Amino acid sequence: MRPSQLTPLAVLTLALLLSGPARAEYPCGFAGPGEIIVGQTEGGNGVASVPLCEYVGEDDGTYNDDSAPQGYWVDQYATLVWGTDRGGQPSYAWYLNAPSQAVADAGAMDQCRATGLADCVVATYVVNGSIAVAVDTGGMLYSDWGTDPREARKKVLKYCKAQGGKGCKVEQVLDSPAAWVGQ
Repeated sequence: MRPSQLTPLAVLTLALLLSGPARAEYPCGFAGPGEIIVGQTEGGNGVASVPLCEYVGEDDGTYNDDSAPQGYWVDQYATLVWGTDRGGQPSYAWYLNAPSQAVADAGAMDQCRATGLADCVVATYVVNGSIAVAVDTGGMLYSDWGTDPREARKKVLKYCKAQGGKGCKVEQVLDSPAAWVGQ
């Protein structure tokens, strides 16, 4: 059918269908600059679900949708340091929720010295995640990091066993997730 042959009802139907606001949702791995996550595709048949993003404008660290909570995420850093106590046994100190890696490192080293430990050295650090400490039956310490406490626990136990540790047990999990700052 040529355009000149469209009936008035067809023209009205097309006008109504095309007059609504266009939604610009598209698959994304995560929201990038000027984007927000607006939904999720349905997974199935061995295919994982994927976030859907929408472009909302220049990214100034805030959301442009007035119905969404106003604010932004702030990275938080954590550092674990090894040291030895007065009896020569391995020990550790840490610093969590720091605004930068340098502050976390310095804070953990200061804490190590303040608690009387010697030979303080940075062992593990993380941004927006968790650090787990494991100990074996001989008192040897191990550390690893993860995106959350569960992953950190799993990784440190695997590392402890891979290094020959016997009877590895998680002694402590230190969590330093990103923080939401509301406006």
